[in-house]
Amino acid sequence: MYLLGVDAGATKTYCLVSDERGDIIGFGSAGTGNYEAFGLESAMREIDTAISGAFKEANIERADIGCFCLAGADFPEDFEMLKKAVENLKRVDRVIIKNDSLAALRAGLGDDKYGVVVIMGTGTNAAGIDKRGRETRLFGEGFVFGDWGGAGDIAREALHRVFRDFDGRGERTILSQMVLEFFNKSDFVSLAKDLYYGRIERGKIPLLSPLVFDAAYEGDRVAVEIVRKVADETAVSAWAIIKQLHLEKEPVKVVLGGSVFKAKGPLLLDLVRAELHSYAPLARIVLPGYEPVVGALLLAFDNYSEIKDPEFFSNIDVTLPKHLKIDREEEIL
Repeated sequence: MYLLGVDAGATKTYCLVSDERGDIIGFGSAGTGNYEAFGLESAMREIDTAISGAFKEANIERADIGCFCLAGADFPEDFEMLKKAVENLKRVDRVIIKNDSLAALRAGLGDDKYGVVVIMGTGTNAAGIDKRGRETRLFGEGFVFGDWGGAGDIAREALHRVFRDFDGRGERTILSQMVLEFFNKSDFVSLAKDLYYGRIERGKIPLLSPLVFDAAYEGDRVAVEIVRKVADETAVSAWAIIKQLHLEKEPVKVVLGGSVFKAKGPLLLDLVRAELHSYAPLARIVLPGYEPVVGALLLAFDNYSEIKDPEFFSNIDVTLPKHLKIDREEEIL
């Protein structure tokens, strides 16, 4: 019996294969697996490349159960289309399709089976599973859908604030010089022209978001305000999912996934914890110790009907490639 987990997002695709004991026997990686980025054919090609790498390492040709946690799996028609496309790859006997937010959630839950996740990566989303296995999530499709957060929004907020510093409408901030240096510009007129005429690669803009946390760590008040906004949005998103799942009075785990939560300094997590506890005093913040692809594999195990080795979770931990472990404290009470 071979189980497979795939996490396919906007920047990369990871695949893990294990046996029924939980021993990891194969890992593969590829590029963008989100069909909304470059189309379905491109996404399936990247997913298949990641599977091929894992199968080659495992010395197998097919898996029995595979859970594919895919960015872009948003509406029922998406799930139907993606399931058919993955089945056409003919790599797995039983295909399970989940939104990629569920991989991040499962990676942080460990032995628990219910909880909430808030993701702040390039964009943002929130999702959850209740004690009965019922799933819910936000749209996670951007500003007009009610969403705010993630590196893209943080970067745009930073640009908004530094241009207001430049023209006199806003507070002074050390972010201004940091942003100019990031784009290798000497002044804001040059930067404004490059942004206006599209001479700056779109994908580069979110990469400036870590500067906000660097500036906040230095005590810059403008940067601190942006970090506070991120924390407020994280807490209110978690609270929305908690309410939808009727977990208000439960000691529910709230998993914080995505690159934003790896930011420099304790400020963001301290603010998230304080704001979340103002809504849900019993909630527990969890920083996952594994990359989301581990959650995808665990979801495959959750759908494995045979008797599991009681040590399967520890077997995964022992045999997991080191680069898929996140070196930090797992939980903040």
